[in-house]
Amino acid sequence: MIKKLDRYLLTYFFTSFVAVTLSIGLTIIVINMVEELRDFIDHDVSMMQILEYYFYFGGWVLRSFVPMFVLLASLFSISMLARRHEILAMKACGLSLYRITLPLLIVTLIIALGHFYYNEYIFPDMNKNRLEIKKFTIEKRSRASHTNVRNIYRQISPGSFYTMARFDVDRQTGESFKMYRSSDNKATEIITASAIVYRDFLWQAVAGNRRIFSDSAGAVFTKFDTLLIPDIDDKPDDLARRLGKPEDMGLEELERYIDLMHRTGGPYKRESVDLKTKYSFPLSSFIVVLICVPFASNPRRAGIAVSIAVGAGIALAYFVLFRMLQSAGWNDKIPEDVAAWGVNGLFLVIGLILMWRAPK
Repeated sequence: MIKKLDRYLLTYFFTSFVAVTLSIGLTIIVINMVEELRDFIDHDVSMMQILEYYFYFGGWVLRSFVPMFVLLASLFSISMLARRHEILAMKACGLSLYRITLPLLIVTLIIALGHFYYNEYIFPDMNKNRLEIKKFTIEKRSRASHTNVRNIYRQISPGSFYTMARFDVDRQTGESFKMYRSSDNKATEIITASAIVYRDFLWQAVAGNRRIFSDSAGAVFTKFDTLLIPDIDDKPDDLARRLGKPEDMGLEELERYIDLMHRTGGPYKRESVDLKTKYSFPLSSFIVVLICVPFASNPRRAGIAVSIAVGAGIALAYFVLFRMLQSAGWNDKIPEDVAAWGVNGLFLVIGLILMWRAPK
């Protein structure tokens, strides 16, 4: 009987979840399609390319709005049961509100974990395809500007850095390579080469010369045709990497970017905060249920219109506070953990209080 009750509750939830996801998701897609319609016509984008773009765009919708879909689905499913006095009947049979909520909490926790996995290991590749279609097919931008990087400066370690005038990502070759080493404010080694190539996972300087300076022997000058440079840890893609949106990167990609900025002396405070929010954001799907159930289980508050209004209010409050703390973390006004987990902690406390005070 308990298993049947769980299936009954989850049927309501998943029906609402699918309906909310399709209705709101398709609305977002249609709005975007209207905005992009002019580019589709002006740049003669084929129907297959449009369909492919919106397939990946649908992945972006899921990545961004799953917590809101869970929030509305929880409100709709529980409020409909309350309006038909089914919640009251379950309580009359000896089931507490905690027991009624249990299957929803378990399922939303699974959804939160699945959302995290999707965001970090499936979505990044899909999003890259979406951005490539948008830039190079819909907006007709030149690919050359994204595969050729100029004026590269990278620090290997304190007192050691290299420069390149130009680097071709596709060919994995650079021009006008220079590498400098120093110790105690004195130059110890300078390597200059007309080119540098990435072959067999190693960097090789081509057609250059090498100067080694020492107090005892003076300067030692040698020429070379090729010279291995094993100290450079950067990969060709790292040299072409631009500061994009950290939320569009996967965990490993963002961690590599932070490591790159750490080694090159670049800023990475914002990315460090966003790395922590990658763990906190998916859990909002689980936390909002604690707030939704006590409110929606009251038959006086049940109804689709009321659920939409309450859902919009909770979602707005959550995302406004989330962005405020995130921005404060970016600007080093508050600790990173507070910026990433503060809103979740606040809403978790509110949800637990509401669950505790709700009629059982």
